[in-house]
Amino acid sequence: MKKKVDLGIVFGFVTIALFFTSQLLIINELGFKTGLSFEDEDIIITITGDNAFLLARYGLKNFGELDFYIISLPFASRPWDINLTFNGLPLDYSWITSRISSEPEIFDTILFRVEIEPNQKGDVLVSYKRNYDLVVAEDSSSIVFRYIVGSTKSWGEPLNFAHFEFWLQGNESDTLLESRDYTDWMPTETFLFFEYLL
Repeated sequence: MKKKVDLGIVFGFVTIALFFTSQLLIINELGFKTGLSFEDEDIIITITGDNAFLLARYGLKNFGELDFYIISLPFASRPWDINLTFNGLPLDYSWITSRISSEPEIFDTILFRVEIEPNQKGDVLVSYKRNYDLVVAEDSSSIVFRYIVGSTKSWGEPLNFAHFEFWLQGNESDTLLESRDYTDWMPTETFLFFEYLL
């Protein structure tokens, strides 16, 4: 009789352990990222007189099995003098137009391919020049720079970290006008606006 009780207790513990192990595996499997993930970014915007210069770093990680991915990068205003690299190697790109969520506007977008091994990280670096908006009111005028953040939603996950700096280039030195940091960030708006009163 004692052997039956001991076997029943052991069987009960094994059953419970298997149940919790299977639930843990299901939770972990659902929590795994798949494919290419947009992890973090650093954006530096410098007003240089007649236009703006932007330097951006986009951190990516490959959680998938593919070793290449196609990425689209939309612009609030069509840029020029684009320099695009991935892990230090130059990238070719082509132009398309695209929409962002429910925004009615169509945006100029570059399309490019990155090669990244599974479980590896990499950085896309892009620099370019583009126009800013000049807003004139009765008693003041200002420079306004729109930067698209709404396209981040298409990646399906919030960014671990995003850093933005807005600078004004001077004759002798540059002036930091604004700095913003976001953690665990999924933008709810289409644009971030940076403004400098003239």
